[in-house]
Amino acid sequence: MTMQKMLNAIKHLALALAFVTTLTACNSTASSQQAPDFTLLNLNGDEVRLSDYRGKVVLLNFFATYCPPCRMEMSDFVRLQNKYAKDGFTVIAISVDENAPSVLPPFIQRLKLNFPVLLATSKVIADYGNIYALPQTFLIDKEQKVVKHYTGMITEAIIEPLIKEALGLQKQDSKEAVKR
Repeated sequence: MTMQKMLNAIKHLALALAFVTTLTACNSTASSQQAPDFTLLNLNGDEVRLSDYRGKVVLLNFFATYCPPCRMEMSDFVRLQNKYAKDGFTVIAISVDENAPSVLPPFIQRLKLNFPVLLATSKVIADYGNIYALPQTFLIDKEQKVVKHYTGMITEAIIEPLIKEALGLQKQDSKEAVKR
């Protein structure tokens, strides 16, 4: 591959990333409706319910391993989980992969996912608005109301302020800044 072809490929990738980021910003909606409860299985066959996380802020992400934007946002979710788990926050990822039991274990290991990964059912897909595009992400507050819904890739920079606000950390940060 020549240097010019490589530069063109990088330029196209940068344009695509800028487009996805712009599209994401345009495809978010605020909401205050109750998040539908669900009971889904993890890869060990254990049942996990959204209601198990009442009192926590949840970032619920519908994804597929074959979806490039889905893969790209996972590292941000790992960082957010590390940063805010102690404050009552968790990421829950729901895989819509058809062959999830075989493709998820290497995906989880390769990306070092540190949050629950569950297997989608047609019911949960319908309950969350007939998930038609990936990724889709819902920020759910402590009372299990949907605070924000994104269609398309999101980044840590986009979602972190909303997570902090839902956790009540925005107010603490501003109080600490005033003390200094």
